[in-house]
Amino acid sequence: MDGERTEAIVLRLQPVTESSLLVTWFTREFGKLKTLAKGARRPKSSFRGKIDLFYLDEIVFLRSKRSDLHLLQDCFLDDPHRKLRNTVETLTAASYVCELVEVGTEREDANPKIFELLAGILGELERAGEPALLIWFELQLLAATGWKPKWEKRAGVSRVLASLAAASLKAARRVRLSEAQAQEARQVLWQFSDVQFGRAPRARRFLR
Repeated sequence: MDGERTEAIVLRLQPVTESSLLVTWFTREFGKLKTLAKGARRPKSSFRGKIDLFYLDEIVFLRSKRSDLHLLQDCFLDDPHRKLRNTVETLTAASYVCELVEVGTEREDANPKIFELLAGILGELERAGEPALLIWFELQLLAATGWKPKWEKRAGVSRVLASLAAASLKAARRVRLSEAQAQEARQVLWQFSDVQFGRAPRARRFLR
């Protein structure tokens, strides 16, 4: 049986046996996808060094006919995003954006725009950790999943959110917010996004 091939970013890893891993990916062609990586925890596994949080891989998987858990057949590492592990701040920020994608998307609902957003923000977080980048990403994710809130009720923070919602990643990386601006923008944005996504990401409590 031929496998299906796609670019994929690791969102979550869960040990399922002493030797195997359950891997949640966000893929370019298929959206959020779960695979079983048999034997991935063994020292001599062909998957060793190729699967970890935030890794960008090219994967080949065999689709299950009975469930939404598929079998990982092969994996080729493209970018491990190693610099995301250099500081607690970047590790937390990367964990947060991956969890946002996990809670904000449906299983196997293809959305190449979200894949590009996630790949772009992980690369940017390796270089900078400005609060505006996370706010920008959350706004873009909301828009990519079909929600475009209006921010007219509170003039000051509304201008910040409206500006970031309309910005490119290149423009967002140049935005500098004061601690007070960032805090207010987060609180307003989170009140909305938690309702839309159904819950607050666990990683949020570790953000500074």
